[in-house]
Amino acid sequence: MVQLKQRPRFSRRLATGLVFLFALSLAQLSPAPASAEPEPVELQLEVKVNGYPLDLIAGFSQLADGKLASARSELAELGITAPGEGPDDELIALATVPGLSYVYDDLNQAIELKVPNTSRIAKTVDSGDRGELVESSSGNGLALNYSAYAAASYNIEDALAELNGGSLSLDARAFSDFGVVQQTGIIGTTTFSDMTALRLDTSWNYSDEKRILSYRLGDIVSGGLGWTRPIRLGGAQVRRNFSLRPDLITRPLPQIEGTAAVPSTLDVYINGVKSYSSEVQEGPFKVDRIPVYTNSGTAKVVLTDSTGRETQTESAFYSAPELLKTDLLDFSAEAGVIRRDYGTESFGYADEPVILGSMRYGISDVLNGEAHAELSADLIMGGVGAAYNAGQFGMFNAAAAASLHDGDTGFLAFGSWEAQFGDFGLTLSTTRTLGDFMDLAAVTAIPIDGKVNSGIPEALDRIAVNYNMRDIKAGVGLSFIHRLSSNGERSLILGGGYSQSFAGGISVYANAFADFGDQEDYGATIGFSMPLGETMNGSATGYADSSGYSAVAEVSKPHSNDPLSTTWRVAHSEGGSRQTAASGQVRLSKASVSGYAAQQDDMARANVVVDGAVVMAGGGVMLGPTIYDSFAVVDAGAEGVMVQHENRDIGKTGGNGKLLVANLQSHQKNKLAVNVDDLPLNAGFQETEIVIVPRALSGVVVNFGISRDQTAALVILTDAAGNFIPESSEVALEGSAEPFIVGYDGEVYITGVGAGNRITVKHGGNECHASFAFASKADEQTRIGPLKCV
Repeated sequence: MVQLKQRPRFSRRLATGLVFLFALSLAQLSPAPASAEPEPVELQLEVKVNGYPLDLIAGFSQLADGKLASARSELAELGITAPGEGPDDELIALATVPGLSYVYDDLNQAIELKVPNTSRIAKTVDSGDRGELVESSSGNGLALNYSAYAAASYNIEDALAELNGGSLSLDARAFSDFGVVQQTGIIGTTTFSDMTALRLDTSWNYSDEKRILSYRLGDIVSGGLGWTRPIRLGGAQVRRNFSLRPDLITRPLPQIEGTAAVPSTLDVYINGVKSYSSEVQEGPFKVDRIPVYTNSGTAKVVLTDSTGRETQTESAFYSAPELLKTDLLDFSAEAGVIRRDYGTESFGYADEPVILGSMRYGISDVLNGEAHAELSADLIMGGVGAAYNAGQFGMFNAAAAASLHDGDTGFLAFGSWEAQFGDFGLTLSTTRTLGDFMDLAAVTAIPIDGKVNSGIPEALDRIAVNYNMRDIKAGVGLSFIHRLSSNGERSLILGGGYSQSFAGGISVYANAFADFGDQEDYGATIGFSMPLGETMNGSATGYADSSGYSAVAEVSKPHSNDPLSTTWRVAHSEGGSRQTAASGQVRLSKASVSGYAAQQDDMARANVVVDGAVVMAGGGVMLGPTIYDSFAVVDAGAEGVMVQHENRDIGKTGGNGKLLVANLQSHQKNKLAVNVDDLPLNAGFQETEIVIVPRALSGVVVNFGISRDQTAALVILTDAAGNFIPESSEVALEGSAEPFIVGYDGEVYITGVGAGNRITVKHGGNECHASFAFASKADEQTRIGPLKCV
């Protein structure tokens, strides 16, 4: 029975196993279903390039086949050029980079790349500062520049003295955050006229630093290009003003490229003077924006490795200051009416409106485009030009313009080439007009004898060459000018010059010219100069021309940088007439005074000029030297405090504790400081140096926060045994929350004291008390003690 029962169970198990094996064999014979491709494995690896660590971690991807790839942007960060073009996140297999090989260190999670220079991106080293906007400021106030002039003469033979006249030139400004209103004029009288007042310019000026724009309403001078002529208008002007952003570099600067075999120190020399120094890594590099102080020259690159081995290369460069960088725009636009008789009439304006516009644009760092247009009721004039920097071959300029005036057409063509080949310089230029070419300066000119002279020559050609002999400190130059004026007069001027410097500051020069045209004129000059001691100079000059000859000998002393500076000059001339003359100037803190006296034959002449400024700002009226740009009123809070501008002493404060600091650099940082040694002992101050950025033609008030603390005393404390209280002990003044710290010899400076005071002193875990009376002293520090603390 048992066996009969077991057989069926065994048969079922065997059948089940056979079915399973059969199904498994079918599954193995059937094709496997498709599966997704494995995702790349992300890696963060330490990188070496050509054996040198980059000291950075970069991202890589390990593909399914085990090879490595990296994003296009990641390769760029490593200085490797990825083949083709594509998005920044595109994976680039390292094996597809021409010439690249690598070793992947899985254990240390690092990779070493071998990359030829042809597949590397030059590392850019920027030697210049990126432009950073520095906000300028302006106070509220008034400023008036004045120049008072008086002249007199004396006839020696007739013993007759005569006052020849006097004048007062004025330049008034009212300034605020809303701009500057400016008025200039002259009040004067002569022996030929009674007192007269002449208005010169009236204008409102405002500048926008963020947009680098300046706006002007009133009397203006139009902008222009090298081949156009500006004119005076009464109207409105908007123009690009790069002086608002002195931090910006507008001209293209030379670029230097090279390759460092190993990490090295890079030094750049411009005409033998070190201009830049930096560390560079192994591989190709590019130094951008090399600062240069000359238009042309030689740049020498010196690479010094860790062993001191040097590699030098030289290349010539030409940096054109008139060019703009790529995509930089410079422009000026004006509209108004022509102003005539400037300097002789106060309100000489025409009736017809005119419009002018000029622009320059940086198409690239070597090519700029230009355009100019002028429009009036009877004139249409316009032109275009280009400026091209051909590197070592120099600078090329070209322009063409056309005009239509009262139905007559005219054309103007201009071209120039300027180049420097080592020590040899060359300049060529030509201007030609065809037909009746006119511009606004010509059509608005005042007729003389019923005729208008346009002032535009039919031809103007110039050739100039110069050669610099550095070894002997000499230079020679030749020039030729051909000019055919609009009235047919021709000039053919040939000129030349030579200069030579010697040791000790001695120099000589000679110049000569001859006009072979209609004027048939000639002239020559020869001169000599040398220093006389440390502060004086002596010179002698001889002149000769078609009218005769003359010679002048003089001795002079130039100005120094001292706050109180004098200059003078004494000269005597012989030749067609004999004259002895002397002049001098003294710079005072409130103004400058200059004078001139001369005797020629029986006539003596003399004049005197006083120049200065009056300022109303900071709650007072102050006098000072002439203010040409910006200024500051420094409030030091005390009399006799020396004020410094850029670490240079410029004067001491007056009785009101203030000083007028003239001629600051507008839209630039100016550091002003006070000398704390000049402050009273009882003075407190917040800071001694302040950096300001004033706006053009404006003033600011600088308050150093200096005050005389009349409620402070220096207290000397001792214990009951007469020993000084230890330093670092704390002193609490009754009624004051802040403690005071004891210094050496028991001295503690306590502020906020009153007529009667009680203090508590903590030292060494103990306390003691003391009381003292206080009476302030105006000009000295109040000292109390020794005071016993018990």
